[in-house]
Amino acid sequence: MKIRRSAILLLFVVSFLSSVRIGHAAPQWEPAKTWVFFVSLVKWKDSDSFESFPEENRKDIVFLDTLRKRGVTDDHIAYLKDSAATTAAVERRFDEFLRKPGPDDWVLVYFSGHGYKNDDGVSYLATYDVDDERDGWRFDAVPAAIDRYFRGSHAIIALDACFSGAMANDVKRVKRRVSYAVFASSLASQESTSDWTFTEALISAFGGAPFVDQNHDGHITFDEMGRNAVEDMLFGEEQMATIAYTGNFDSQAVVADSTPPASPRIGERVEAYSQDGWYKGYIADIRADQYRIHYYGYDDSEDEWVTTRSIRSPKVVHYVIGEKVDVQWKKQWYPATVLRVKASSQLVKYAVYGNERNEWVSSARIRRRT
Repeated sequence: MKIRRSAILLLFVVSFLSSVRIGHAAPQWEPAKTWVFFVSLVKWKDSDSFESFPEENRKDIVFLDTLRKRGVTDDHIAYLKDSAATTAAVERRFDEFLRKPGPDDWVLVYFSGHGYKNDDGVSYLATYDVDDERDGWRFDAVPAAIDRYFRGSHAIIALDACFSGAMANDVKRVKRRVSYAVFASSLASQESTSDWTFTEALISAFGGAPFVDQNHDGHITFDEMGRNAVEDMLFGEEQMATIAYTGNFDSQAVVADSTPPASPRIGERVEAYSQDGWYKGYIADIRADQYRIHYYGYDDSEDEWVTTRSIRSPKVVHYVIGEKVDVQWKKQWYPATVLRVKASSQLVKYAVYGNERNEWVSSARIRRRT
């Protein structure tokens, strides 16, 4: 009897260890089963209210091309660009689009452009024809439509826009049938940079850039993609990004496989001297004693090879929690107190406003009280 119990126990241990080794691997994102709804604008009809972005160096197109190269097929993509992305067109196409994927498919929604809030604090994505009489694409309408029409169970929402962190609040506000991963370039209360830094971080992850693989196991997970994007925005733009997961979305699911980098310094965030000053970027390649630097906000064609003498660790002005400072808002300076610090970004509370106006500010907007 003791022998039989020992044998049963041994079989149980072997079975358990086998399941740990091979049976419980994180799922892999499948491009062929992913449907992409892609909306991107660099110009708007009401150009006085919504400033245009440069047409050249558009990284939205690079991101879409990266998804295609990974295996997302053209018949699974809906792409609305600039003047084609009116409020009515986006809402109509989105509802139609969501009815097409099957129960085992995933959906990825991407928006780049302006985001804004109305006087009631409701967040919108700025479609092409938004003005005083016409609203844009309401944030909470995105997960509402997905839950209503999409037959699958997993959705990725990636937003490169002002106030985009509000999407994380919207997917969590009510009980959802679908599980979500939200990648947003800013906080719910924060404007976003006009550069493509956040979208570039998505391109690096989906494209399998080795430096995104933070634990060097040959796989880039959603979690690693999110953490890399947060670090890029904090370093390159002094801005806080928002990453959130709901339901049973597995943040350890694999986005892309990667190969080990040629050097552990590849991907390192640095400042490099170019022509007239120091610019932020990361080491993209190394040969002998030279480093190829990719600058945040610039095209790959503007990468530069520099020597060790031309790169340095960033110089950070350190503020301490509780320090009294002045913060700039719309060209005026207001007294405030530092509540939290992350790299070159500070969470401040204004002396004349309540906690609802607390915000993270970059080094360019803060100074020591004189």
